[in-house]
Amino acid sequence: MAQLSVGYKADGRGPEILGDSNLMLGSALSFQTAVAVATKAVGYDPRYLTVRILVPTRLDGPSAGGIFAVGIAAALLGDSIRPDICMSGTIESDEEIQAVGRLVDKMNGCRELRKTTMIVPDALDNSHLSFTGAERSIQVIEVHTLAEAYSAATGQALRPVP
Repeated sequence: MAQLSVGYKADGRGPEILGDSNLMLGSALSFQTAVAVATKAVGYDPRYLTVRILVPTRLDGPSAGGIFAVGIAAALLGDSIRPDICMSGTIESDEEIQAVGRLVDKMNGCRELRKTTMIVPDALDNSHLSFTGAERSIQVIEVHTLAEAYSAATGQALRPVP
């Protein structure tokens, strides 16, 4: 579980993106992409944004990019993320959620965290996930875009900031 804080940067010299030492290169790059994609998706000027993420263990790779983008957009829009979800999937600059590896292992992590819904990329090789999820009492929701992931995670539509 990561702790994400999103704030206003009054001097307009953002985005200010801060990670901790547990955010390894692959995840740091994915986090930067998530900031750019989320701010563009909701129409927020990133020059006035400061974002900080703290992760309790080493995290490397792009698999959390989708949930990073959902979290940033939710903070900017003032929406809550459902407490029962977990998510895995990369975020691309065109707002697509792309496939990642080891989804069954990540599903096991969701189960350990007592989550009941897992959002995953809509990929051709995910046909086994619904069955695997049912075995673990986890509903699987497949998404293709940030808007779909946002809706699944918050119950709200992805929209421009007011």
